[in-house]
Amino acid sequence: MKYLLILCFAWQLTDAAAQNTDSIPSPWKRRLEIGLNLNQASFTPNWKGGGTNNFALGTLASGSLSYTQGKFSWMNDLQLQYGFQQNKGQTRRKTQDLVFIDSKLGYEISPKLNAFGAINFVSQFAPGLNYSKDPAGNEIATVISRWMAPGYLTQSFGIQYKPVDYFMVRMGALAARQTFVNDPVLSAAGAFGVDSGATLRVDYGYQIVASFDKNLAKNLNLKARYLSFGDYVDFSKTNHRLDLIVAARVTKYINTNLTAVMLYDRNQDLAVQWSQVLALGVLFQLR
Repeated sequence: MKYLLILCFAWQLTDAAAQNTDSIPSPWKRRLEIGLNLNQASFTPNWKGGGTNNFALGTLASGSLSYTQGKFSWMNDLQLQYGFQQNKGQTRRKTQDLVFIDSKLGYEISPKLNAFGAINFVSQFAPGLNYSKDPAGNEIATVISRWMAPGYLTQSFGIQYKPVDYFMVRMGALAARQTFVNDPVLSAAGAFGVDSGATLRVDYGYQIVASFDKNLAKNLNLKARYLSFGDYVDFSKTNHRLDLIVAARVTKYINTNLTAVMLYDRNQDLAVQWSQVLALGVLFQLR
């Protein structure tokens, strides 16, 4: 919740920059969406149908801030997600967790092509836990990830192609990615591709970023973002991440959304990783 308050405060700070008293269109454009999803179920002790009391909460903040003047542009995107589920008799389990920040400086070559320099960051808020049981049947939670373990910081330079307002793809022909593992246990284990005992790994190669954001129908929106980082020498080491959000608006503030993530990173797992969450909640839009 504190991160949502920080976002709202930052929004007010940019308000003066986004307004223009001379009735001249402002070079600044802003967008902020804040969503909250709640799920709850409870049963009396004599409920014969069976069931477990549970409570689930999901939060989403998605925003952008852009500045365009002549051929120069500065685009910033932010996506924050966090959710958990609490079942009776169990510890709290995380269902969603993402920190994504992207900032890009561009120079227009043609109406559809831009030269750019960009930096993006990906990590998570809370520890990721793996649950198991000891011989006595007691639950054991093992930390397998946390904030900045891993954290990915990528810089790239290249060309962006944007044929329409709702789709763009950029190719960073020169890119560097830093992988941070700021956890002594995970670092000692050589997690996420770092050398045992190290907290940083640096890779050089190329980065591809593509995004799609369009209303498929009056009250149905699809957002998709694809991230890829690869090595020019060994293409088998290319990492892929695809984030999807399908949101259907029920009323002005009530919506249902499906979020899904596909991840393939050989430094994490040799198999493809998937996650999916379906929720109903409220969504507020600020512009």
